[in-house]
Amino acid sequence: MPLQIPTPQSALHLYRHLLRESTYLPALCRPWITSRVQERFRDCRHKDPPAPYVKQAHSSLRYLRSANVGNIKRLEHLCYLATGRVGKRRRILASSQLRQPPPTNTAELEQSRVENGLEPLPSNNPPRATDTAAQVPHKHDWLENWSVDMILALARSQVSQQARDWPQSMRRMLDTKYITTGTNCFGRPYRPKLVRKKLLKHWANVLNQLLPPLPRGEWDHLASLVQGETSADELKIPPRRPVAQSIQGSSLDSPSEQWDWSQHALKPARALERGSARKQKTLTGKEDQDPRGHGNPIGIRVISPREVQRMYGRIWAMSPIMQKDSKNEKWSVSWGGSERKISAPSTRDLLFFQGVTDDGKILRHESK
Repeated sequence: MPLQIPTPQSALHLYRHLLRESTYLPALCRPWITSRVQERFRDCRHKDPPAPYVKQAHSSLRYLRSANVGNIKRLEHLCYLATGRVGKRRRILASSQLRQPPPTNTAELEQSRVENGLEPLPSNNPPRATDTAAQVPHKHDWLENWSVDMILALARSQVSQQARDWPQSMRRMLDTKYITTGTNCFGRPYRPKLVRKKLLKHWANVLNQLLPPLPRGEWDHLASLVQGETSADELKIPPRRPVAQSIQGSSLDSPSEQWDWSQHALKPARALERGSARKQKTLTGKEDQDPRGHGNPIGIRVISPREVQRMYGRIWAMSPIMQKDSKNEKWSVSWGGSERKISAPSTRDLLFFQGVTDDGKILRHESK
Protein backbone atom coordinates (compact mmCIF):
# COMPACT_ATOMS: atom_id res chain seq x y z
CA MET A 1 0.00 0.00 0.00
CA PRO A 2 1.58 3.33 -1.02
CA LEU A 3 1.81 6.12 1.51
CA GLN A 4 -0.86 8.68 0.67
CA ILE A 5 0.67 11.39 2.85
CA PRO A 6 3.30 13.69 1.34
CA THR A 7 6.88 13.08 2.40
CA PRO A 8 7.85 15.62 5.10
CA GLN A 9 10.49 18.09 3.98
CA SER A 10 11.31 20.18 7.07
CA ALA A 11 12.16 18.98 10.58
CA LEU A 12 9.00 20.47 12.07
CA HIS A 13 6.89 18.80 9.37
CA LEU A 14 8.61 15.49 10.15
CA TYR A 15 7.94 15.98 13.88
CA ARG A 16 4.23 16.44 13.23
CA HIS A 17 4.16 13.28 11.10
CA LEU A 18 5.73 11.30 13.93
CA LEU A 19 3.21 12.60 16.46
CA ARG A 20 0.38 11.78 14.08
CA GLU A 21 1.54 8.21 13.56
CA SER A 22 1.92 7.66 17.31
CA THR A 23 -1.78 8.40 17.81
CA TYR A 24 -2.69 5.26 15.81
CA LEU A 25 -0.76 2.92 18.13
CA PRO A 26 -2.42 0.73 20.80
CA ALA A 27 -3.19 2.31 24.15
CA LEU A 28 -0.45 0.33 25.90
CA CYS A 29 2.47 1.87 23.99
CA ARG A 30 0.95 5.16 22.79
CA PRO A 31 1.97 7.37 25.79
CA TRP A 32 5.57 6.15 25.91
CA ILE A 33 6.18 6.43 22.16
CA THR A 34 4.64 9.92 22.09
CA SER A 35 6.81 11.10 24.98
CA ARG A 36 9.93 9.67 23.32
CA VAL A 37 9.15 11.51 20.08
CA GLN A 38 8.77 14.76 21.98
CA GLU A 39 11.96 14.24 24.00
CA ARG A 40 14.04 13.35 20.97
CA PHE A 41 12.78 16.39 19.05
CA ARG A 42 13.68 18.72 21.92
CA ASP A 43 17.12 17.16 22.38
CA CYS A 44 18.03 17.20 18.68
CA ARG A 45 16.36 20.45 17.68
CA HIS A 46 19.53 22.54 17.81
CA LYS A 47 22.04 19.84 16.85
CA ASP A 48 24.58 20.74 14.21
CA PRO A 49 24.65 19.22 11.63
CA PRO A 50 21.00 18.05 11.72
CA ALA A 51 21.28 15.65 8.76
CA PRO A 52 21.93 12.39 10.72
CA TYR A 53 19.08 13.11 13.16
CA VAL A 54 16.66 13.89 10.34
CA LYS A 55 17.67 10.65 8.64
CA GLN A 56 17.04 8.70 11.83
CA ALA A 57 13.65 10.40 12.25
CA HIS A 58 12.65 9.40 8.71
CA SER A 59 13.57 5.80 9.54
CA SER A 60 11.46 5.96 12.72
CA LEU A 61 8.53 7.36 10.75
CA ARG A 62 8.68 4.47 8.28
CA TYR A 63 8.86 2.05 11.21
CA LEU A 64 5.75 3.53 12.85
CA ARG A 65 3.83 3.48 9.59
CA SER A 66 4.74 -0.15 9.00
CA ALA A 67 3.53 -1.06 12.51
CA ASN A 68 0.26 0.81 12.02
CA VAL A 69 -0.38 -0.86 8.67
CA GLY A 70 -0.34 -4.28 10.35
CA ASN A 71 3.23 -5.53 10.81
CA ILE A 72 2.76 -7.41 14.07
CA LYS A 73 6.48 -7.91 14.73
CA ARG A 74 7.21 -4.19 14.65
CA LEU A 75 4.11 -3.41 16.69
CA GLU A 76 5.15 -5.94 19.31
CA HIS A 77 8.61 -4.37 19.46
CA LEU A 78 7.02 -0.98 20.17
CA CYS A 79 5.09 -2.58 23.04
CA TYR A 80 8.38 -4.03 24.32
CA LEU A 81 9.80 -0.51 24.36
CA ALA A 82 6.79 0.86 26.26
CA THR A 83 6.75 -1.88 28.90
CA GLY A 84 10.48 -1.83 29.52
CA ARG A 85 11.37 -5.19 28.00
CA VAL A 86 13.94 -3.50 25.73
CA GLY A 87 15.27 0.00 25.20
CA LYS A 88 15.58 3.01 27.47
CA ARG A 89 12.65 2.26 29.77
CA ARG A 90 14.20 -1.11 30.58
CA ARG A 91 17.23 0.71 32.01
CA ILE A 92 14.96 3.17 33.85
CA LEU A 93 12.94 0.37 35.46
CA ALA A 94 16.07 -1.55 36.42
CA SER A 95 17.63 1.47 38.14
CA SER A 96 14.41 2.35 39.99
CA GLN A 97 13.10 -1.11 40.93
CA LEU A 98 16.40 -2.85 41.75
CA ARG A 99 18.07 -0.02 43.64
CA GLN A 100 19.46 -0.64 47.11
CA PRO A 101 17.32 1.11 49.75
CA PRO A 102 19.29 3.63 51.83
CA PRO A 103 20.42 2.48 55.31
CA THR A 104 18.29 3.66 58.19
CA ASN A 105 21.01 3.78 60.87
CA THR A 106 24.77 3.74 61.32
CA ALA A 107 24.95 -0.01 61.92
CA GLU A 108 23.30 -0.79 58.60
CA LEU A 109 25.59 1.65 56.83
CA GLU A 110 28.73 0.03 58.25
CA GLN A 111 27.40 -3.45 57.47
CA SER A 112 26.65 -2.50 53.86
CA ARG A 113 30.14 -1.08 53.41
CA VAL A 114 31.68 -4.31 54.71
CA GLU A 115 29.45 -6.47 52.48
CA ASN A 116 30.31 -4.41 49.42
CA GLY A 117 34.01 -4.63 50.17
CA LEU A 118 34.43 -0.92 50.76
CA GLU A 119 36.00 -1.57 54.17
CA PRO A 120 38.09 -4.50 55.42
CA LEU A 121 36.63 -6.95 57.87
CA PRO A 122 37.39 -6.14 61.53
CA SER A 123 40.12 -8.34 62.99
CA ASN A 124 41.72 -8.57 66.45
CA ASN A 125 45.09 -9.59 65.05
CA PRO A 126 47.50 -6.80 64.08
CA PRO A 127 48.00 -6.50 60.31
CA ARG A 128 51.20 -7.79 58.81
CA ALA A 129 53.35 -5.94 56.36
CA THR A 130 52.39 -8.31 53.54
CA ASP A 131 48.68 -7.70 54.18
CA THR A 132 48.84 -3.92 53.91
CA ALA A 133 47.91 -3.82 50.21
CA ALA A 134 45.18 -6.39 50.67
CA GLN A 135 43.54 -4.41 53.48
CA VAL A 136 43.27 -1.16 51.51
CA PRO A 137 39.57 -0.53 50.70
CA HIS A 138 38.72 0.35 47.14
CA LYS A 139 36.78 3.37 45.96
CA HIS A 140 33.02 3.72 45.59
CA ASP A 141 31.47 2.11 42.52
CA TRP A 142 28.04 1.68 40.93
CA LEU A 143 27.35 -1.76 42.47
CA GLU A 144 27.12 -0.20 45.91
CA ASN A 145 23.78 1.39 44.94
CA TRP A 146 22.18 -1.81 43.65
CA SER A 147 20.46 -4.58 45.63
CA VAL A 148 22.42 -7.73 44.83
CA ASP A 149 19.85 -9.91 46.61
CA MET A 150 17.04 -8.64 44.34
CA ILE A 151 19.15 -9.06 41.21
CA LEU A 152 20.13 -12.61 42.15
CA ALA A 153 16.56 -13.65 43.02
CA LEU A 154 15.19 -12.16 39.80
CA ALA A 155 17.94 -13.71 37.66
CA ARG A 156 17.37 -17.19 39.10
CA SER A 157 13.64 -16.89 38.53
CA GLN A 158 14.18 -15.69 34.96
CA VAL A 159 16.36 -18.73 34.19
CA SER A 160 13.52 -21.06 35.13
CA GLN A 161 10.82 -19.05 33.30
CA GLN A 162 12.48 -17.74 30.14
CA ALA A 163 11.50 -18.92 26.67
CA ARG A 164 13.23 -18.76 23.30
CA ASP A 165 11.13 -15.87 22.00
CA TRP A 166 12.00 -13.55 24.91
CA PRO A 167 14.00 -10.43 24.00
CA GLN A 168 16.54 -11.16 26.77
CA SER A 169 18.06 -14.52 27.68
CA MET A 170 19.61 -15.00 31.12
CA ARG A 171 22.71 -17.17 31.48
CA ARG A 172 22.72 -19.97 34.02
CA MET A 173 26.08 -19.20 35.67
CA LEU A 174 25.06 -16.88 38.53
CA ASP A 175 27.16 -18.08 41.46
CA THR A 176 30.03 -15.76 42.40
CA LYS A 177 31.85 -18.31 44.53
CA TYR A 178 34.38 -18.98 41.79
CA ILE A 179 35.31 -15.29 41.96
CA THR A 180 35.53 -14.79 45.73
CA THR A 181 37.38 -18.07 46.35
CA GLY A 182 39.37 -18.17 43.12
CA THR A 183 43.14 -18.28 42.84
CA ASN A 184 45.62 -16.98 40.32
CA CYS A 185 48.16 -18.98 38.33
CA PHE A 186 50.45 -19.14 41.39
CA GLY A 187 47.75 -20.67 43.57
CA ARG A 188 47.29 -17.50 45.61
CA PRO A 189 43.85 -15.94 46.28
CA TYR A 190 42.81 -12.88 44.33
CA ARG A 191 43.48 -9.46 45.82
CA PRO A 192 40.35 -7.56 46.97
CA LYS A 193 40.72 -5.03 44.17
CA LEU A 194 40.75 -7.75 41.50
CA VAL A 195 37.84 -9.55 43.18
CA ARG A 196 35.82 -6.36 43.09
CA LYS A 197 36.56 -5.79 39.40
CA LYS A 198 35.50 -9.34 38.56
CA LEU A 199 32.30 -8.91 40.57
CA LEU A 200 31.51 -5.67 38.76
CA LYS A 201 31.96 -7.36 35.41
CA HIS A 202 29.84 -10.34 36.50
CA TRP A 203 26.87 -8.27 37.72
CA ALA A 204 27.09 -5.94 34.72
CA ASN A 205 26.62 -8.96 32.43
CA VAL A 206 23.69 -10.17 34.56
CA LEU A 207 22.00 -6.77 34.43
CA ASN A 208 22.48 -6.67 30.67
CA GLN A 209 20.38 -9.86 30.36
CA LEU A 210 17.79 -9.06 33.04
CA LEU A 211 14.12 -8.23 32.51
CA PRO A 212 13.32 -5.65 35.23
CA PRO A 213 10.11 -5.89 37.27
CA LEU A 214 7.17 -3.66 36.50
CA PRO A 215 5.46 -1.40 39.06
CA ARG A 216 2.55 -3.09 40.79
CA GLY A 217 -0.13 -0.86 39.29
CA GLU A 218 1.15 -1.27 35.73
CA TRP A 219 1.46 -5.04 36.16
CA ASP A 220 -2.12 -5.31 37.44
CA HIS A 221 -3.41 -3.18 34.55
CA LEU A 222 -1.62 -5.40 32.04
CA ALA A 223 -3.11 -8.47 33.74
CA SER A 224 -6.62 -7.01 33.48
CA LEU A 225 -6.09 -6.38 29.75
CA VAL A 226 -5.00 -9.98 29.18
CA GLN A 227 -7.80 -11.48 31.25
CA GLY A 228 -10.47 -9.30 29.62
CA GLU A 229 -11.47 -7.46 32.80
CA THR A 230 -11.25 -3.99 31.25
CA SER A 231 -13.18 -2.19 28.57
CA ALA A 232 -12.97 -3.62 25.08
CA ASP A 233 -12.08 -0.18 23.71
CA GLU A 234 -8.57 -0.45 25.19
CA LEU A 235 -7.84 -3.39 22.87
CA LYS A 236 -8.98 -1.66 19.70
CA ILE A 237 -6.65 0.08 17.28
CA PRO A 238 -7.69 3.70 16.60
CA PRO A 239 -9.02 4.12 13.04
CA ARG A 240 -6.92 6.18 10.68
CA ARG A 241 -8.30 9.60 9.84
CA PRO A 242 -8.92 10.36 6.16
CA VAL A 243 -6.28 12.26 4.25
CA ALA A 244 -7.12 15.93 3.72
CA GLN A 245 -7.96 17.04 0.21
CA SER A 246 -7.65 20.47 -1.34
CA ILE A 247 -10.68 22.58 -2.18
CA GLN A 248 -10.08 22.24 -5.92
CA GLY A 249 -10.28 18.46 -5.56
CA SER A 250 -6.68 17.74 -6.47
CA SER A 251 -4.59 15.47 -4.26
CA LEU A 252 -2.07 16.79 -1.78
CA ASP A 253 0.54 14.33 -2.91
CA SER A 254 3.84 15.75 -4.02
CA PRO A 255 4.14 16.29 -7.78
CA SER A 256 5.44 13.30 -9.62
CA GLU A 257 9.10 13.51 -10.46
CA GLN A 258 10.38 12.98 -13.95
CA TRP A 259 11.70 9.55 -14.75
CA ASP A 260 15.46 9.41 -14.24
CA TRP A 261 16.75 6.99 -16.85
CA SER A 262 20.37 7.38 -15.63
CA GLN A 263 19.61 5.34 -12.50
CA HIS A 264 18.56 2.38 -14.63
CA ALA A 265 21.74 2.69 -16.65
CA LEU A 266 24.13 2.94 -13.69
CA LYS A 267 22.54 0.64 -11.08
CA PRO A 268 21.40 -2.99 -11.26
CA ALA A 269 17.69 -3.74 -11.32
CA ARG A 270 17.79 -5.44 -7.92
CA ALA A 271 18.98 -2.22 -6.30
CA LEU A 272 16.25 -0.14 -7.93
CA GLU A 273 13.49 -2.62 -7.10
CA ARG A 274 14.62 -3.30 -3.54
CA GLY A 275 12.09 -0.82 -2.15
CA SER A 276 9.19 -2.63 -3.80
CA ALA A 277 10.14 -6.03 -2.36
CA ARG A 278 7.54 -7.78 -0.24
CA LYS A 279 9.50 -7.21 2.98
CA GLN A 280 10.09 -3.53 2.25
CA LYS A 281 6.70 -2.44 0.93
CA THR A 282 5.35 -1.34 4.30
CA LEU A 283 8.51 0.69 4.97
CA THR A 284 8.88 2.41 1.60
CA GLY A 285 5.27 2.48 0.38
CA LYS A 286 6.36 1.60 -3.15
CA GLU A 287 4.25 -0.48 -5.48
CA ASP A 288 5.28 -2.76 -8.27
CA GLN A 289 5.38 -1.06 -11.63
CA ASP A 290 4.33 -4.35 -13.19
CA PRO A 291 0.86 -5.51 -12.02
CA ARG A 292 2.29 -9.05 -11.95
CA GLY A 293 4.83 -7.91 -9.37
CA HIS A 294 6.13 -9.53 -6.19
CA GLY A 295 2.75 -9.70 -4.45
CA ASN A 296 1.34 -8.59 -1.12
CA PRO A 297 3.66 -7.42 1.70
CA ILE A 298 5.05 -10.01 4.10
CA GLY A 299 4.13 -9.96 7.79
CA ILE A 300 0.93 -7.91 7.47
CA ARG A 301 -2.13 -8.92 9.45
CA VAL A 302 -5.49 -7.48 10.35
CA ILE A 303 -4.87 -6.33 13.92
CA SER A 304 -8.06 -7.32 15.72
CA PRO A 305 -8.71 -6.85 19.46
CA ARG A 306 -8.10 -10.57 19.92
CA GLU A 307 -4.68 -10.28 18.27
CA VAL A 308 -3.80 -7.33 20.51
CA GLN A 309 -4.88 -9.29 23.60
CA ARG A 310 -2.66 -12.22 22.61
CA MET A 311 0.26 -9.85 22.14
CA TYR A 312 -0.36 -8.38 25.59
CA GLY A 313 -0.42 -11.91 26.98
CA ARG A 314 3.06 -12.61 25.63
CA ILE A 315 4.32 -9.36 27.16
CA TRP A 316 2.65 -10.12 30.49
CA ALA A 317 4.31 -13.56 30.59
CA MET A 318 7.76 -11.91 30.52
CA SER A 319 6.92 -9.19 33.06
CA PRO A 320 7.73 -9.95 36.73
CA ILE A 321 6.89 -8.29 40.03
CA MET A 322 8.88 -8.68 43.24
CA GLN A 323 7.77 -8.78 46.86
CA LYS A 324 9.82 -9.22 50.02
CA ASP A 325 8.73 -11.75 52.62
CA SER A 326 8.54 -10.17 56.05
CA LYS A 327 9.41 -13.44 57.82
CA ASN A 328 12.53 -14.73 56.10
CA GLU A 329 13.56 -11.42 54.44
CA LYS A 330 13.76 -13.10 51.01
CA TRP A 331 12.48 -11.84 47.69
CA SER A 332 9.74 -13.70 45.81
CA VAL A 333 9.24 -13.21 42.08
CA SER A 334 5.89 -13.62 40.30
CA TRP A 335 5.55 -13.74 36.53
CA GLY A 336 2.47 -13.07 34.46
CA GLY A 337 0.60 -15.78 32.64
CA SER A 338 -2.93 -17.06 32.98
CA GLU A 339 -3.62 -20.72 33.65
CA ARG A 340 -4.73 -22.69 30.64
CA LYS A 341 -8.15 -24.15 31.33
CA ILE A 342 -9.66 -27.03 29.40
CA SER A 343 -12.91 -26.00 27.77
CA ALA A 344 -16.07 -27.83 28.80
CA PRO A 345 -17.27 -30.40 26.24
CA SER A 346 -20.48 -29.80 24.36
CA THR A 347 -23.55 -32.03 24.54
CA ARG A 348 -22.54 -33.69 21.31
CA ASP A 349 -19.05 -34.47 22.62
CA LEU A 350 -20.42 -35.94 25.85
CA LEU A 351 -21.93 -38.83 23.89
CA PHE A 352 -18.41 -40.10 23.26
CA PHE A 353 -17.75 -40.44 27.02
CA GLN A 354 -20.90 -42.35 27.96
CA GLY A 355 -20.18 -45.33 30.18
CA VAL A 356 -16.85 -43.93 31.42
CA THR A 357 -16.15 -42.38 34.82
CA ASP A 358 -14.29 -39.11 35.37
CA ASP A 359 -11.01 -40.96 35.97
CA GLY A 360 -11.31 -43.00 32.73
CA LYS A 361 -12.67 -46.29 34.10
CA ILE A 362 -15.41 -48.20 32.28
CA LEU A 363 -18.69 -48.55 34.13
CA ARG A 364 -19.94 -52.09 34.62
CA HIS A 365 -23.65 -52.67 34.13
CA GLU A 366 -25.20 -55.08 36.60
CA SER A 367 -27.03 -58.00 34.97
CA LYS A 368 -30.65 -58.38 36.00
